Amino acid sequence: MTVDMWTDPTRSDEAETHRKVPGLFSALITTFSATRLGRYGNLLGELAYRIDRRHRIIVQNNLQFAFPSWKEHRIAEVSRRVFHNIGKTLTEMIHCTQMSPDEIRARCRLKGEEHFLRALEAGRGIVLVSAHLGSWELGLQYLACHFGKRVHLVVRPLAPRRLDRWVNQARTSFGNHLIYKKQAFPKMLKAVRKNGIVALMTDLSSRKHSVAVDYFGRRARTSPAAALLAARCHTPVIAAFTTRNPDGSFSIEIPPPIEIQRSGHLKTDLRCNSQRITDIVETAVRAHPDQYLWLQKRWKEYYPHLYPGYRPRPIPPED
Repeated sequence: MTVDMWTDPTRSDEAETHRKVPGLFSALITTFSATRLGRYGNLLGELAYRIDRRHRIIVQNNLQFAFPSWKEHRIAEVSRRVFHNIGKTLTEMIHCTQMSPDEIRARCRLKGEEHFLRALEAGRGIVLVSAHLGSWELGLQYLACHFGKRVHLVVRPLAPRRLDRWVNQARTSFGNHLIYKKQAFPKMLKAVRKNGIVALMTDLSSRKHSVAVDYFGRRARTSPAAALLAARCHTPVIAAFTTRNPDGSFSIEIPPPIEIQRSGHLKTDLRCNSQRITDIVETAVRAHPDQYLWLQKRWKEYYPHLYPGYRPRPIPPED
């Protein structure tokens, strides 16, 4: 979970833990059926929708910006479902810490496994790109359980620290490892060069060391880290998206590897490949807009008027 207001840039890597999240509440939640769990997640999301006016406005403005043809009633309906999705994602995150690997695998349906296996067999590591879509946290746990190989998750530290510790304990319950975003690139390189899997959420706005891309037909900034890793290590770039099904199960889709341009001109390749990664994220979000984390100020560098109270800073010069 990487909402801007929780960012704490001072933290560094911590060793992963494998304990289950303690507490009566987390133990109780494991007794719930998928239907009941979803119902409680909806209630939690509905409460947040009603009381968190600031983020509700951000979600609605983002949706109107991304889908200008949508009517007001549709914007309101999808906005409410976005908050419901966040509530369900939180309850599922608690739930999965009390589940076994077999139980995690039983909840998910995987499509495109062959693309992931071929990339693993190539022996050059994998740059795994994803987005804050559906139950993204559970999907990353599933990949570790299904393929029996840890995923190195590049994450933003959270504040307060108690929340950071709890979320990271959940993220590492099945052997995944955390790489904090600050000064992360050397650690990502090391992991990939050891035939590891490095996962990055590529749908976040970025200013420092960023490139300009088109996202939903509008200009935005994004980190070129995934494209740079692929260029440095000649590593395949694989996308994976986890979406929620009406019956409480999850679909994890792994499309064919993203075609990476390698022209020999690094800056040109970074822009081109970052755009290709952004395009595949946009396609997934368009298919499931109500399951996307629209709380982010995705277009703040170029369209600050979308976000009341946001103080724009100078836009980085175009490369």
